[in-house]
Parts: sequence; structure tokens; C-alpha cells
Amino acid sequence: MIKNIMKSLMTLVITSSAFLIGFYIGQEKIVSKISDFQEDQE
Repeated sequence: MIKNIMKSLMTLVITSSAFLIGFYIGQEKIVSKISDFQEDQE
């Protein structure tokens, strides 16, 4: 019983951290794209 709870908790933690990392990296890429775009306009 407790093993199952620990397994689901670990799965939840891994999934959410992977999502957060992907979201963070995605934001970084978008920010760099925006700054590149602004530099091209000048």
C-alpha cells in the first residue's frame, strides 16, 4: 500500500519537474527569439 503511494508520488514529482524544466527552457528560447527580433528591427 505505502509502496504504491510512494510510486505515484515519485511519478507525480518527476512529471511535474520535467514539465517545469521544459516550460523554463521554452521560455528562455522565446525570450532569446524576441530579443533577436528586436535587434533586427533597429
